[in-house]
Amino acid sequence: MEKEKDSDCSLLENNYNESNEPISPLNTDNSEEDVLSELKETKNELDHYRNLYNDTFNKLKYSLADFDNFRKSVDKQNSLKMLSIKADMLSVVVNIREDFIRAIDTIKQKKIDNSIFEGLENILKNINIFLEKEGIKEIDSLNNLFNPNFHEIVGFSYDDDNVEENIVTKEIRKGYLLNDRVLRPSLVEVSKKIIKNIDNNNNNTQGDEI
Repeated sequence: MEKEKDSDCSLLENNYNESNEPISPLNTDNSEEDVLSELKETKNELDHYRNLYNDTFNKLKYSLADFDNFRKSVDKQNSLKMLSIKADMLSVVVNIREDFIRAIDTIKQKKIDNSIFEGLENILKNINIFLEKEGIKEIDSLNNLFNPNFHEIVGFSYDDDNVEENIVTKEIRKGYLLNDRVLRPSLVEVSKKIIKNIDNNNNNTQGDEI
């Protein structure tokens, strides 16, 4: 019995010793290198796709900006074209308006039947309402300083040196604005000074234009 016990104890001891032998570490060197390599490849792929995304996004952004500029350019061209067509049409209406004004002035002088006069005035009133709605207004010229943006000189009026120069003294033809754009300029005469020089020898007064 004792021999069996000793044998069992010896076996257990041997097993214990075997179980407590230090376990040799796993060789993980290659595994870490593989992981690092995979991580590096993954990072490179991410960088590649990130750069691809940024490049594509920038191209798309510039393309959208170009398209927006193109659209604005087309809209502006269309707007200018429509404004030009509108201006041509309204110029015709303005001429008709002035024909009515001249006709009314003639009727006033000749004292023609009032019904004709009233009819023409009503038509003129409707034309004025239409033009006002379309943004047409007269250029205020008379007694104002000459402005080359709104006025076109067709003559001069001369007076003594008490008169300020370049004042619109006469309006030959009315000018009109379409919103802030000149539909047609006013044809005007402007003032010019005359300097009177006294000749001491013969006391004659001579007018010289500046």
